[in-house]
Amino acid sequence: MKYIVYTLLAIFNIILQTTIFESFAIIGIKPNTALIIVVSVAFIQGEADGIFMGLMAGFLQDTLFSVYLGCNMFIYALIGMVCGYCFKAFFKESFLLPLAIVAGADIFYSLIYFTLNILLMGYSNFLAFLLPKVLPELVYTVLISAFLYRIVYIITEFLNNRKSSRRRLF
Repeated sequence: MKYIVYTLLAIFNIILQTTIFESFAIIGIKPNTALIIVVSVAFIQGEADGIFMGLMAGFLQDTLFSVYLGCNMFIYALIGMVCGYCFKAFFKESFLLPLAIVAGADIFYSLIYFTLNILLMGYSNFLAFLLPKVLPELVYTVLISAFLYRIVYIITEFLNNRKSSRRRLF
């Protein structure tokens, strides 16, 4: 059941990212909501769910927007795996820690994306990519993650409570 919800969450994210967040773009910069959802699910549920969510979000982005199939899938799955290792070590109800993890994941995503897509195309000036694109997106993504983390937290708590109540009945 939870993987169906994760798939629907990824589809809903793509729909929001292509419709509503297009109108909230500031200087052409949009928040990376797929990254926020992958990090949130991985941080709350663990690495297996984070990898699944990363594969789903990356697959949808690759099929709709990317030139190369699998680039975003690889990056998001890797981020889901790394952030999922924080599952047992940290307090899930914390507010600032997920924001810091999202910031680190956004920097990691930008570095890997630059290496796989832009550097291989022949561009070598990382600062020309970093300053106008990465830093504003980082700030915007962290600000939006404060709201989206709570929504994902509520959804995962509902799934966990539903699963535990089903176990008590049988």
